[in-house]
Amino acid sequence: MRGWWRLCALAAALVLFGSLAVAAEWEKVSDKDGVLVERRPVAGSPFAEVRATARSELPPSAIFETVWNHSEYTQFVPHLRRLDILSDTGDERVTYEQVSVPLVSDRDYAVRLHKRVDAAAQRYEIDFATANDLAPPSDGRHERVRSIRGSWLIEPGPGGAGSVVRYNVVSDPGGSIPAWIANRAQRDTVAELVRAMLKRAQEKSGR
Repeated sequence: MRGWWRLCALAAALVLFGSLAVAAEWEKVSDKDGVLVERRPVAGSPFAEVRATARSELPPSAIFETVWNHSEYTQFVPHLRRLDILSDTGDERVTYEQVSVPLVSDRDYAVRLHKRVDAAAQRYEIDFATANDLAPPSDGRHERVRSIRGSWLIEPGPGGAGSVVRYNVVSDPGGSIPAWIANRAQRDTVAELVRAMLKRAQEKSGR
C-alpha cells in the first residue's frame, strides 16, 4: 500500500512539474527598438500573458525610482489620462487609473501595487493586481477593466553593468473586445510602456 501511495505522489509531482514547464514557455512576438516582447497562454483564459524585456545603461535604482513615481505617470505614460493615488503605506500603494483606448470605449480600473527592494543586490520588484473594490463609482464614460495582474523586475545586467528590466502583465479588458484584438493591443502597449519608462529614467538622470 505504501508503495502505491509513493507512486501516486511521484505521478502527481511529475504532472505538476510538467505543468510548470509548460507555463514557463514563452513565445517570441517581437524584438525591436531594444525591447523583446514574448507571450504565453494562460490556462482557462483567452487572454495571453505578455512580457517585455529590455536593457539599460542606467543603474537599477534610477529605473525603479521612475517606475515607482506614479505621481508623474500622466506626464509620459502612453494612453494614460488620469492617475489618482488612493492610498500609500510606503511599500504598498493603490491607484485609480483612466486610459484612452483607440476605437473602443476608454477603460478605468484600480490596482494594488506592492514593492520589494533589495538595495544591497540592486534588485527591485513590483507586483500589482486589480483592486476595483477600491475604485470610485463608474462615471458612465469608462468601461471598467475586469482584471489585471503583473509585475516589474529591475536588476543588474550581466556582470553588474547597467540594468535588465522585465515587465509582464495579463488582463481582461472587459466589454466586448475580441480576445485576439486585446492580445495584439497588449503586445504593443507593453513595449510602449517599457520604452517610455526607460526614456523618462534617462531624462531624469540627465544622461
